[in-house]
Amino acid sequence: MSKFSSQPFFRHPDLVVAPCKYGNGVFATEYVPADTTLEECHHLRIRAEDCSGILDDYVYALEPEHDASGEESEHYSLPLGWGSIFNHADEHNTEYWHDTERDLIVFHTIKGVSAGEQLFVNYGKAWWETRERTPDNDK
Repeated sequence: MSKFSSQPFFRHPDLVVAPCKYGNGVFATEYVPADTTLEECHHLRIRAEDCSGILDDYVYALEPEHDASGEESEHYSLPLGWGSIFNHADEHNTEYWHDTERDLIVFHTIKGVSAGEQLFVNYGKAWWETRERTPDNDK
């Protein structure tokens, strides 16, 4: 079987997108335990030099790639699922990883999330510094 199977991508059934003070966010409708996969999603691989303007606010870092000449290039990932809707918190409850075998971005909980609670990722200190901003919800 090829790596391009027709297997559907997973999205946890107890998640919704809803309005919040940051625009929209991802919320749990039921308790979600730690170490639970939330979503597997396709993504667009974008070269660092092509990330500008508002697009730069919605991409995630990927590991550097090497071209045919061995040159290293920096790339970012624009999730095509709900991954671009997760908001920031220093004390986040969600993280992501790049499944290189299937070339997917996978979001998962790192702690239990109560029903009604918003799911957050940590954008990282550099994200805020490059925009000369501080997060509204850091703790």
